[in-house]
Amino acid sequence: ADSAAYAGHPYARAIGGSEKSIVALTRRQLVQFQATQMVRSRMLIVVVGDVERARVERLISRTLANLPLGTYKWTLPNPPMPHAASLVTVPRDLPTNYILGYYEGPPATSPDYQALRVATAVLSGRLFSEVRDQRNLSYAVNAPFVERALAGGGLYVTTGSPDTVLDIMRTEVGHLGHALVDPDALQRLVQQFITEYFLDNETNADQANFLARAELYRGDYRAGERFVSELRKVTPQDVRRVTQKYMHDIAFAYVGDTTRLSRTAVTGF
Repeated sequence: ADSAAYAGHPYARAIGGSEKSIVALTRRQLVQFQATQMVRSRMLIVVVGDVERARVERLISRTLANLPLGTYKWTLPNPPMPHAASLVTVPRDLPTNYILGYYEGPPATSPDYQALRVATAVLSGRLFSEVRDQRNLSYAVNAPFVERALAGGGLYVTTGSPDTVLDIMRTEVGHLGHALVDPDALQRLVQQFITEYFLDNETNADQANFLARAELYRGDYRAGERFVSELRKVTPQDVRRVTQKYMHDIAFAYVGDTTRLSRTAVTGF
């Protein structure tokens, strides 16, 4: 799905590699990688804990500071090229069928970033209710938010009734893009996000990771401190707007019994 949605873009690359690429690695390539990539200009050091900055600087001066400088300069990737809704199928003899689709979202510096994060959570709740609770068509369905410098969103389900579920998904996206969500329900959802935020950042390592993403994605680690206030500012109108703006032209991947899927079921997104 990501290869289809981000064709020709860095996000299409498999960070963990593939069986083919890993088998082909040579010692010479690894040595070259170390020499060109493990340089100071590629490093962002974030320290969280009960330690003074001066001590950290002394430790770094004896170790990492001795690495070559390099010439790397971090820049945000360019936005992916626009694309129409698409479908990639992989026939497999499986007891269920797997469907995953991605669409492109805003950069992390955009006011739409947190609004889309909330909108995908609202959609996930509705899909879980309609597809799993009400109709028992899946044990796993959601609308993921892909947190990167350039955000993305998606639709995921595993089901024996792909056409029916995709029709429900399309209907729910349509509802979210036209009717306003209940303000009280939205407030409860945002509060849940905030609770999870504090739970997720209980450890020093998680806090360091959060600050590093803020520095890279938004150009300032202090932007991480605004996460809670930005979530609280998301309104029902924001949810409707970002749904209309981003949740379309979805690139789908389908693995399973392809005879049970109608291509028009995905091209309608």
